[in-house]
Amino acid sequence: APILMVQPSLSMAQTWSKDRFAPMVRDCPVLKGLIKEPRAKNSENTILAKSFPGGRLTVIGANSPASLASRPIRVVLLDEPDRYPPSAGAEGDPCDLAKKRTNTFHNRKIGMCGTPTIKGASRVEAAYLESDQRHYHVPCPHCETFQILKWANCRWDKGEPETAHMVCESCEKAIEERDKNRMTLKGRWEADKTFNGIAGFHLNELYSPWVKWSEMVAKFLEAKKYPETLKVFINTSLGESFETQGDTH
Repeated sequence: APILMVQPSLSMAQTWSKDRFAPMVRDCPVLKGLIKEPRAKNSENTILAKSFPGGRLTVIGANSPASLASRPIRVVLLDEPDRYPPSAGAEGDPCDLAKKRTNTFHNRKIGMCGTPTIKGASRVEAAYLESDQRHYHVPCPHCETFQILKWANCRWDKGEPETAHMVCESCEKAIEERDKNRMTLKGRWEADKTFNGIAGFHLNELYSPWVKWSEMVAKFLEAKKYPETLKVFINTSLGESFETQGDTH
């Protein structure tokens, strides 16, 4: 199918293609046989356009109104939309422009993923609130009660991030870092709302196999010293929008 990948800017589109997409194709034999190298003789592929049997992937920047016009697209992927400009030139919202490209397909698919930014002004948050709002529930290693890994349930001894652990919402026993991988393998997605045609998924860094809870605590203790660094922690580690003091009532 014709696929459109939208990055916040043209330079980020080029970086994504070189650093993320190209290595994936290189390391996956089934893909390598379908997509030619951009430098290959008579290749129809460039850094921002990849042809393959039955379709074409086009990578563009949200700051380019011309790229968001013309050709029909069945699959639109919007990456980090909170970092898109408010308008693509004078054409309007980049997300809306990209979505309109799918109008001629009855089996269209639109994917949006990224980190939320400011509460009330986040495209990612707004899209998630329109979805069935799924969270990943994992079983407690002690009582097997399924629950979401929440920052509010993370505990540590004062001044000792290395003691970080989670507390079960049901039995209140300590859940250690060593339990995390086993829990996540047994986890399941559960929706908070009835499915309305839009599936939404939220996941924070507490589930990450690459980041320890003790590292998150150390990062939080440093980040909370300043509003801007705390905002980064809330946005990127917790996957939540940041609410400024003036937004509260």
